[in-house]
Amino acid sequence: MRTIFLFCFSLLISGLSFGQEQPQNVKEGDVFTINSSSNLKYESLKLPKLNMLVKQGERPNYKKLNGLEVEVVSVEKTKKGTFAVLKRTDDEDFFIHRKTIKANLDKAFSYGELK
Repeated sequence: MRTIFLFCFSLLISGLSFGQEQPQNVKEGDVFTINSSSNLKYESLKLPKLNMLVKQGERPNYKKLNGLEVEVVSVEKTKKGTFAVLKRTDDEDFFIHRKTIKANLDKAFSYGELK
């Protein structure tokens, strides 16, 4: 019984250590491409809610983000993870009144939303 418990515990620990993919060394000026997931619900990007976009006078559409090239403006490390402030490389707005967006780099690379 003890050996089975130790074996399962060691598998759990090794799985956790290999399962955590550290983000690349991201610095200011790096350029990435936003890739959409299958359901167009971005988990790592902090985007404005659709109802707020409607109130601001814009037609809400997250599909236009797919394939956009973004540049890292700044990188912040917090207790919740590493966050980057992103802006478009063509210097246009993401949405009305939104020149930059934030992305959780830990989640973005693991979900494949930034490449």
